Amino acid sequence: MLIIQPVHHENALSPRRSSFQIAVDVLTVINEGESRPTRIMYASNLSWNTLRSTLDLLVNKGYAEEGSDFQTRSKQYNITQSGMNVLKYYDRLEDLVKVEPRV
Repeated sequence: MLIIQPVHHENALSPRRSSFQIAVDVLTVINEGESRPTRIMYASNLSWNTLRSTLDLLVNKGYAEEGSDFQTRSKQYNITQSGMNVLKYYDRLEDLVKVEPRV
């Protein structure tokens, strides 16, 4: 019997992420330049419903802001300074708790 296991890369998205990790992933995608909801959804590997609730949470907490593109009549999202601070603190925390594999 052949068992295939997924390959886990350094920044690969795991099949089960916490709501916190999903929020950080969405903030990271927005920070990297994606602003349109569909593009954020694809880049974050999320369903539409999960993305909507996550974006609503991020906007309500002040980590992202919602705007509109008047030419295309589409919503756009931008990261706020508070959102950038969350990413900065998350990166610091990740560095502090990084576990190195034993050789």
